[in-house]
This record gives sequence, structure tokens and C-alpha cells, in this order.
Amino acid sequence: MNETLLNVIQKDLPAFLQQLDKKRIPHPETTLERTDIAYLEALQGNNWQRQEQVSLYLVLAYSNCEIGEPRAAIHYFEQAFTLSDDYFPQGALLAKVYLEALHTVVAQTGDVSLLSNGLEWAEKFEFITLNVHRELAAIYYQAKDNDTAVALWTQHLQNDPHCITTSHILMSTLLGLHRYEAAVAVYKHAPAAVQQVSFLQLLAGHCYKATGEYAEAEKLYKAAMAAPYSPKCLPMCALAALYAETNTDHSIAHNWYRQAVEEKGSSYDMLHAKICYLCFLADQGQTGDALSLLQFMEQQLNFNYLRLTPHDLNCVAWRLYLLNTRLDLALKFSRRAVEQAPYARDYAHTLVALMARLREWEAIPPYVERWLELSDDDIVKSAWNDYSLVFQEAIMQDQQVTLGALLTEQVSDCWRAIRCALYKTSEFGEIVEIPEDIYPVAEQLYKQFIFRDTPRIFPS
Repeated sequence: MNETLLNVIQKDLPAFLQQLDKKRIPHPETTLERTDIAYLEALQGNNWQRQEQVSLYLVLAYSNCEIGEPRAAIHYFEQAFTLSDDYFPQGALLAKVYLEALHTVVAQTGDVSLLSNGLEWAEKFEFITLNVHRELAAIYYQAKDNDTAVALWTQHLQNDPHCITTSHILMSTLLGLHRYEAAVAVYKHAPAAVQQVSFLQLLAGHCYKATGEYAEAEKLYKAAMAAPYSPKCLPMCALAALYAETNTDHSIAHNWYRQAVEEKGSSYDMLHAKICYLCFLADQGQTGDALSLLQFMEQQLNFNYLRLTPHDLNCVAWRLYLLNTRLDLALKFSRRAVEQAPYARDYAHTLVALMARLREWEAIPPYVERWLELSDDDIVKSAWNDYSLVFQEAIMQDQQVTLGALLTEQVSDCWRAIRCALYKTSEFGEIVEIPEDIYPVAEQLYKQFIFRDTPRIFPS
């Protein structure tokens, strides 16, 4: 680092930063190497004017970000912001670099404490206009702080109500959090032009459906389907799912699904439509049609394996389990879904059920442990038809003791009854003592495991 360049930094920082910007024509004479940065760091203790010191911190911040040291960059940005009153040259460039550094560090560490001053700095140095609410929201969302992300996206929409991207992200996030009324409110408060966007109409329809307002959902699905230049397969699938849930005549849903898979659209949207149709056919017991569709779409499933959402992966895996076909593919998809969403109860259940059917008893313990963590008594009772399949699988394979041993940490009456009923079906069944407080439930469970026509006792 020569003295001439140091003089430029001190006296003409905006021009210097402009030259350093990667998007501009490179200037080898102003490219900072690690040795230059070390030289500048050694100058921090000098008795410089405040503006000169701020300039030095900003150059160090920018340069550390450029050489892949985002945490150091954030440190120097904080130093500059703290020292400066209103001096912030090349604000658009530096704000962009600062937010990129925050993104990188939070992604690496999950530490959101670094964000605490982000909004304050943005307001102080007036780079609030650079979509900073949206940028900070994305960082909080990445760090799993959904509430703060939602609040910041909401603030951004107050500043820019016509931002379709933010409306989409916010509604999608609220839908995922089951905050359906809040998502509908975002849609209702959007300008009329934004409300005409087909994928926002689709999201709003999903929220209305979740709250039982089926007429509103139907209206929005049809509006999304009628929107010009928009693919129709996803609204058709949504409409088919709505009719399957609310209409006893499933032929109506069947016709809509069939139209959806014959529509034009992106390859991913078309695959999603086929997945929805496969699930519908399997759930309706139309095994032959489901297997034919599976054979038709299997190559496309494998090709898009890494692109599929955890929800779609699990949907396919569970239906293959129910159809008892291509269990190798089902296990692959189920593992991927659990890797991406380890705290989703449905996904954990699918994986345990598949591993039990495939006799992977040696590998199953950690997955059963997670499954149990996510399965409280109310969930077990409400989803008993699915849970009982795992226990019946263990009985058919004479693995009652193996599975029962994995349930010992569960001490609720519900799980104690299941464990006792399992043991009673084993070769030691005659000597199993069932505690009096759970005897009726355990005895009925035992009969259910042995005699399939015995009435279900869960849900109670």
C-alpha cells in the first residue's frame, strides 16, 4: 500500500470505493490484497480526523468482504457506523455489501445477534430506501426467526405496497406457519393490481380453504385459472383437491386432476400436478390407475428428485408405501424429505413406516427416537390409522420386542398401552402383565392388532 493510495482513501473515498466496485472495470492499481489490508489495519491507532477514521473503517469493511472475511467486514462496518455522524459515501454500494456480509455470517452461524443494529444503521444512514426491510427479513427467515421476518416484510409492504415479490414471500411464510387469517389480510390489503396476480390468488385460495371458507377458495382458484398468460395446471389441481375434500362425488375431482396433468406448464408444475393426481388415485383405492401413472412419471420423478419440496417428496413416499411398490424409491424420497424438514411429524412417520416394512431394524432406532419426540398422545390418537400400520408391521415380522424396547422412554398411558399390547402379541404374550390403569385400552389394542375387524379404539 503506497502513500499515494492512502492519500486517495483519506481525501476522496467515494471515488476510491467506486473504483473498487467489482461491477466496474478493474483497476489493478487500486485492488487491495491481504497485505494492503494488514497495512491499513495497522493504521487504526493513528490520530486521524473522525471522517478519515470512518473512511479507513469503511475501506477495511469493504475489502474484508471482498476477500471472503464477512465477519471482519461486519466488525469494521459497526466501527464506522458507531463513529460516524452522517458520513456514508457510496451508500448504495456499501449498504449492499453490508447486507451481503450479514447474510453470509448468519447463514454460516445462525447468530442473529449481529442483526440487532441493522435496521438502526439503515435508518440513520438513509439506506432504508434500498429494500432493507426485505433484505433483513430474508436474513431473519434464513435464521428461522419467522416472527421478525414477517414483521419486517410487513414493514416493507407499507413502504412499497405494489411489491409482488414481498407479498408472495410474506403470504407463503404465513401459510406455512398456519397463520391463514393473517395471510388473507395481506392479500386483502394489497392494491387491486396485485390482487390480480394469479399465484397470489392461488395462495389466498389455499388460506381460505384452510379456514373452511370453501366458496371464497373456489372463487380465487377459478380466478387464478382464468388469468391471462398464467399456467392453469396448479389452479386446476387446487380446485380438484377442494372438490375431493368437499364433494362426495369424487368424479368431479377426478376430471379436474385429469385436465391438470394434460395442461401445458413448466416441467416442475406439471410434475407437481401428477404427484397430486397420484396421491388422489392412491387415496381413492384406484391402485391400477395409480400404478400406471407412477410408471409414466417415474423417470421425471427421479430427474427432479433434488428439486422437489419436502411436502411433495413425502406425499410420493407415503403413497408408494400404501401401494407397497417401489419401496426403494419411497425410502430415498422419504430420507430426503426428513433431511430437509427434520421436525415435520408426517415425514418422520413415513420414514419409520418404510424402514419397518423394509426390515431395517438395526438402523431404525434414531429415527424412531425423533418420531416419538414429535408424536404426542393427541397426534397418535388422531392419526391412529397410520400409526397402527407400523405396529402391525412389527407384529408380522416378529419384531414386537425390538420395537417395544424403543418405546420405553414414552411414559404416557397411550404409549404404555401400545407397548403392552405389542408385547402381548409376542411369544412371551401369556406372561405379560398389563397394569390395571391401562388394562382396557391395552387389551383392546391387542385385539385390534390380532383381529383386523375389531373396531378402532383410537381416536377415543
